[in-house]
Amino acid sequence: MPSDIDWITAAMAKARQLNGNVPEPVWTQLEALLQGKLSERPIPPVELASHAMQLIEAMVPAPPAMEPE
Repeated sequence: MPSDIDWITAAMAKARQLNGNVPEPVWTQLEALLQGKLSERPIPPVELASHAMQLIEAMVPAPPAMEPE
């Protein structure tokens, strides 16, 4: 498995360089998925969709804090 982690690490580093506007939590979650569940076994479509939605939600910036009137 070391070679799997090597290519994942290299691909993540290149993707980070090309996509600097992606929030850090997205990179962390994506790397955990690639090195964990996605490399261990086939993932059912429903579970893949769930992971995709979580990644999409993590891309949405938090709304600005409202100041009391």
